[in-house]
Amino acid sequence: MREADLENTKTDLANHNDVNIDNLLKEFSEIRTITVSKLEMLSEKEIYKYALHPRLKTPMRMMDLFLFVAEHDDHHLARITEINKLL
Repeated sequence: MREADLENTKTDLANHNDVNIDNLLKEFSEIRTITVSKLEMLSEKEIYKYALHPRLKTPMRMMDLFLFVAEHDDHHLARITEINKLL
């Protein structure tokens, strides 16, 4: 596991706010599809592997990590939906 970038450097450098919303959602969907296909290839043994969370200093299973990622993605999709309604 890598430590989180609490400064959001990579996100800021990506300039997501300057990208057409349709293109941004298309890219997001493509990346999520790739991620899900990789998850589907994991064995049960691999899903239960864990590593020490760098910030929380507690073991985190791979399945917990991907649940966190999915919830994080859903947060962004909900926010995008809210912003889209204002346009």
